[in-house]
This record gives sequence, C-alpha cells and structure tokens, in this order.
Amino acid sequence: MNPSLSSSVLALFLLTTSLHQKALAGSLEAFDTPITLIEQQRIVYVAIARNDNERERGLMFQRDLGENQGMLFIYPDLARRSVWMKNTLLALDVVFLSGDGRIVARLENLQPCHRDPCRIYDSKVPARYMLELSAGYIEKHALKPGQQISLPEPLKPAR
Repeated sequence: MNPSLSSSVLALFLLTTSLHQKALAGSLEAFDTPITLIEQQRIVYVAIARNDNERERGLMFQRDLGENQGMLFIYPDLARRSVWMKNTLLALDVVFLSGDGRIVARLENLQPCHRDPCRIYDSKVPARYMLELSAGYIEKHALKPGQQISLPEPLKPAR
C-alpha cells in the first residue's frame, strides 16, 4: 500500500473512532463551566444544556461523571420542571434552582430507566435551572433548599 494512502486511511480511522467514542459518551460539551456551591465552598464544572434538544438529551448515554462534574439545564422561564432517566446510564441527584440560583427542590438517587414507560420526576415548585450531579452528591455535601449556587454571569436572568 502507498505510504501516503496508508497515512490517510489511518487518519480517517482515528477520526471516525474519535467521533464514535464521543457519540457513545453522550456527545456533551466539555464539563468546563464552573459554578460555585457557596455554603460548601465547592466548585462544580458543568456542561450546559441551553436549548430544547440539549435539555431533552441531558446526560443520556453518559458513561461516567466525575464527583465535581454535572450538567446545568437553563430554561427561559420560571416553571415546574420535570426529569426522566430514559437512556441514562448513571444514577443521578437533581437540584432545582430559582432564577437567582437558590436551591428550591432536590431529588436524590434517581436510578436509570432501562425500559418504557420511564417515570417522570417533578420539581413540585417553579425553577429556572436544573443541575444534575452524581447520585449521592446531595447527601455527601449537605445541599439544602435555600442554599445559594453562584452561576456564571451570562446565565443569570436579566433584571
């Protein structure tokens, strides 16, 4: 085989493999946006779900999630929020936040759903943001309603 053709085939193989692995891992943006749990003095690095497609996909198919990683769902308004665990491979804790970043509700240790129908969990109170974390995070770090989470400036609601 021609060395130049061999290099091209190898490059194409590596690119295809990388794209396939990214798809299997959930095709998320990097967990590179810091948010701060004020009372706990902890930083969590999140991927952000900004639109309907990203929010619907969430952490589906994600194989692992570091202790200080999560996904922050941004909604355009304050309303009751719901979450399901369809095609989610990891157990998760979910924290619902008000427009100013205060914890208003929590759901702990939601288990993956392997077949329909998948249960739908509800915030029961209006929320502007939803934060998904690894199961056990809420208990381990004593996250409670009323506590403040500092969100990045561009995510804060307009005043």
